[in-house]
Amino acid sequence: MFLPPPLVQPLQNRCSHQESYPVGPEVCDTDIVERMSGRYAFSMPDPRQRDGWFKVGNIDVTTTALLVGVGLISMFLYALSPDLVFKAAFNTQLVRDGEIWRLATWPLVGVPDFFVLIGLAVFWFFGHNVEEKLGRVPYTWLIVAMTILPAVVVTLAGLRNEGFNQWEVSTAGLHLLSLGMLVIFALETPNAPFFFSIPAWVIAAAIVGINVLSDLGARAWGSLWMLLLAIAVGCIGARQRGLLSDSLGFVPTISRLSGPTPSPYGHMASSTKKSKRPKRPGRKGASTSNRPTVVAGPWQSSNGPTPLEQAELDVLLDRISEGGLASLSKSERARLEELSRRLRDN
Repeated sequence: MFLPPPLVQPLQNRCSHQESYPVGPEVCDTDIVERMSGRYAFSMPDPRQRDGWFKVGNIDVTTTALLVGVGLISMFLYALSPDLVFKAAFNTQLVRDGEIWRLATWPLVGVPDFFVLIGLAVFWFFGHNVEEKLGRVPYTWLIVAMTILPAVVVTLAGLRNEGFNQWEVSTAGLHLLSLGMLVIFALETPNAPFFFSIPAWVIAAAIVGINVLSDLGARAWGSLWMLLLAIAVGCIGARQRGLLSDSLGFVPTISRLSGPTPSPYGHMASSTKKSKRPKRPGRKGASTSNRPTVVAGPWQSSNGPTPLEQAELDVLLDRISEGGLASLSKSERARLEELSRRLRDN
């Protein structure tokens, strides 16, 4: 197609790449795309920081993450050898025969099933929520108690499932622990909205109620007791660490299980293990006039926390890391919010 000479030169200018970008109407469309493409680049958000035992890449491996990861691995192990997975499942008769490790290993294994996968996702969400409030060490002991105590009681009591034929109580996977974490979450924050703004307590009551009705219909008395005991142990354990004070305030707390009592910040700071910094050798009474001074500038704000308040904030954060947010009293929580606000505004 022939173009008149006045039109050829502008088109060549618009689509030619030069060392310097053209300006005005002579900017090439591809140049615009190259310069604008970075503004709409897709990027995944950074993983949430948690108080994990260790890190794998950027992911903090918590107790909840460990249990979910082992559960996923067990699905692949089931494909290789189903017997290997079933050797960790709980069964009252096999425990009486001497396989006592089943009292503690049953939450670690699961079969490849869609509902098992949903249970892992539920445990990931609610387990992490409870773990952040309790602290990783108390939460781990809570998981151990919810795993072993119900299994021991059902085994020693000789509870069985009846129905048409009697069969021993058997269970595996994180299903029961997921229900326990859901109930703890619902009792701690009963009005937290779920889908369609349904409060958390309604969701928890519906899911637990369906499981109870299913066991009642099947006359699975042993399985029903396993469910109720796992939930009860979880709620009582969370109450010992300061949670569920509004809903289960009538449950007494045991001092040896409730963690350290609130104490002055200085005492808690001294209890934390910190290495002492060695003193630098020097003459006593040496003049400090030759030492360099820090230049003060307009960027320094007088509204920020003082060194003493910063140390106080560090002590509160150490308390949360060891015993969870529930280990702080109301006055300490208010002080934590005040210091955090001052640090943000600085």
